[in-house]
Amino acid sequence: MIATLRPVRLDDCDAICHLLHTFMNPDIPVERWQRLFNAPWCHEQPDLGIVAVDGEEIVGFHGHICSYRTVGTRKRRFVNFTSWYLRKEYRGHGLGRMMLEMATADPETTYLVCSLSPKKIEYFKTLGLDVLETERLLWKKDGHAFENLELLHDPEKILTRGNPDEVEILEDHRGLPVTPVLVSTRCTQCLLLLSLAKKKGGTLYYDVLYRSNPGMFTDRVGDIAEALLPDGNAVFAADRRFVENDGHGAIVERLQSPRFYKTSRVKPRNIDLAYSEIVLLDLKLD
Repeated sequence: MIATLRPVRLDDCDAICHLLHTFMNPDIPVERWQRLFNAPWCHEQPDLGIVAVDGEEIVGFHGHICSYRTVGTRKRRFVNFTSWYLRKEYRGHGLGRMMLEMATADPETTYLVCSLSPKKIEYFKTLGLDVLETERLLWKKDGHAFENLELLHDPEKILTRGNPDEVEILEDHRGLPVTPVLVSTRCTQCLLLLSLAKKKGGTLYYDVLYRSNPGMFTDRVGDIAEALLPDGNAVFAADRRFVENDGHGAIVERLQSPRFYKTSRVKPRNIDLAYSEIVLLDLKLD
């Protein structure tokens, strides 16, 4: 079997969704796969991914979720990888490696893999991507007292109080399965985007996908957990790089599969999990 590679075109989307539903994961309906191609951002130079084609038939897909993000004072281009699949009869000829090499060819772009099959870990290490994260930190409600901290949950009110970058992030994720929270003190504030899901024996995880103010988040993360979490079996969870110290009071949990990245422009602390397949496909964060 011989296939060739090319960038995804808009008219490929239906065929890609049927490929993913039929061969990769039939538990995800075609309509849900289509969300990968309807992200409410990245209208500049859209990049939907790479397809492997045999004649007119699409037999493989390496999905890209593109976004332009403000880092410091500059706009940077990010691509989150999603839904890498090649039909079995086309494997073993180097197409998978060629897909990834083609996908990561732009030195100006920051690439992220935040949900990877454990079977592919060693393979990814050979392809020029670096390990971004191996652990997350968990905080539980412990009853400690705190002051000078307010949590705002209403998205419309957050829009009136957020700075321009926070408003852009919130608007881009409007209608998607994220929970926004604006955390503020008398002096500063931090926007959080959270993914809520029950995992590991029914524990409710409040997973941090994004935080706008790393310094404040680091200083007040324990208090944020105390103010945010309900009573019972729940944890506030953040990738280790999201805090700038050892995470006082946190439990360390090893990720089932490391997150990978490739960049020459962005520091790991500024690579978050928003603008990703996690929110578009409403997935549980590994």
